[in-house]
Amino acid sequence: MSDKPTILLVEDDSFAAMVAAEMLSPEYNVQHVEDGQAALDALSQSPPDLVLLDVDMPGMSGYEVCRALRDDLTIGELPVIFLSGRVSDADRLAGYEAGGDDYLTKPVSADELRAKIRLELEIYAERHRLKADLSNAFSTAMTAMSSSAEIGSILQFMRTSYGCADYATLCQEVLNTLSSYGLEASVKIHGQQGEFSSSHSGPCSPLEDSVLTNMSKQGRLFEFGSRASCSYQHITVIIKSDARDDPERHGRMKDNLAWLAEGADARVVALDSNAAMAKQHAALTQLNASTTKALQGIDQRHRSQGIKSGKIFEDLQRNFDRSMLSIGITQSQEEELANMLLDAGRQARALYEEGLEIGAHMDTLLKQLESAGAA
Repeated sequence: MSDKPTILLVEDDSFAAMVAAEMLSPEYNVQHVEDGQAALDALSQSPPDLVLLDVDMPGMSGYEVCRALRDDLTIGELPVIFLSGRVSDADRLAGYEAGGDDYLTKPVSADELRAKIRLELEIYAERHRLKADLSNAFSTAMTAMSSSAEIGSILQFMRTSYGCADYATLCQEVLNTLSSYGLEASVKIHGQQGEFSSSHSGPCSPLEDSVLTNMSKQGRLFEFGSRASCSYQHITVIIKSDARDDPERHGRMKDNLAWLAEGADARVVALDSNAAMAKQHAALTQLNASTTKALQGIDQRHRSQGIKSGKIFEDLQRNFDRSMLSIGITQSQEEELANMLLDAGRQARALYEEGLEIGAHMDTLLKQLESAGAA
């Protein structure tokens, strides 16, 4: 087939048509029809690159043919040049209103005709290029907007995940985020607090749970059939995707899935750490309470023993004084016994005062423990 552009010549005058065809044939393939209806039939069957259209024809006029062409969405943008014997400004205006791109009057020179056709074909080609660029720009803008919205959903998940207090609520947040992408998913979390699995339709079935467990061993990203899985240390996500026929969207989907799973995995680590800290805090609180109770008991016993020791020495002194009245011993012997008793009392008193210092330290320690328990 020839690479030359095709011109549809609509002309009821056979001689004028022959002349025009001779002018154009070196550069174009010329297809000739004699009336408007034949022109519309030819346009619907095999659209040309340009229409060269007479105005006065039997049946439909050239203006009517042009208007019918412009109403056809599939071929409505084809360049149309009127070639007419009418030369008035009103005729030119009628051609413009009908949708023509140019208006030439007969007779026309070969150079002018070819130049006008060449110009219109260049304009038509440039218009198509600009339209394609606009379409690409629009597609790029829509992709950027979609990507921005998807990243926004990931960031929103990161924020809301901090409010998740357990595996179940974290699973639900992951499912909600994927649902905003129009993706059905199943999620399994496994950490220090056990395992939890869920899907968009509720708790996972035993089979679904086993598949999630198996997918956790298949690497970071794994695709099978219409599904894809993403696994980190503590989480596995399986999604059902229909984006394989759209490589760009499919790539974005995998990136978003990886970011989402990585963020959820980090949150599982944080939940486990918080649970361990809470458990440790509870143990320390219990230990603090037990230690405080034991020290309080020791302090009470120490105070009680001090009181009892003082009373014992008071009773001993009183009994000693009473006994001295009935025991027949010399003055020096009595004084020696009294001094021994006083010395023992002083030593016991010193020991008791030392105990009071220990008690003061215990009071301070008890207050510290009580403050720590309150905190």
